[in-house]
Amino acid sequence: MSIASTIGRIAAVLAAVSAVAALAGVAQAGTSRPPSMSNAEYRALMLRSEARNQKYGLGTQRAVPQGMTAAEYRALRIRGHELNRLYGPAESLMTPAALRALTLRGEAMHKTYGLDKQKAAAVTSQPTNSTRGFAWGAFGIGAAVMFGLALLAGGFFVRRRLLATLRGLAPGYRTT
Repeated sequence: MSIASTIGRIAAVLAAVSAVAALAGVAQAGTSRPPSMSNAEYRALMLRSEARNQKYGLGTQRAVPQGMTAAEYRALRIRGHELNRLYGPAESLMTPAALRALTLRGEAMHKTYGLDKQKAAAVTSQPTNSTRGFAWGAFGIGAAVMFGLALLAGGFFVRRRLLATLRGLAPGYRTT
């Protein structure tokens, strides 16, 4: 076995290890639940966080529609609230038969798609990203991948140089 083929095999192993490290990093980044937390604890934390976001007007609920200033949006909400107070909410404008039909349609859709009343009430949006501090795990994965790529590039450079020397295309190194 020649030195060139040994270096080629080492480079192939390093490429495989780098690919596995990169894929493991992507798989780990997809889960935002801390490993020390059970699924029930994490779900409770997300539900509590969502309730607080709604209570204090944080998150996506705070967004102003595109093309409106915050003052215009606030005025529109106040106007809607006052119209509801004066004339009642839109549901009261429906006839009892239309309201009953709408309710039955909603229940049928819940049954069709497998949602019951408890599940429908528990559906909330969950944040995909935590903003607490620096993501050291992602940094470590990125550093490991970059180190592997640097080793891979170095292996290819050494192999190319060695093959060129063995073929007589590059000057040999003097030892004296």
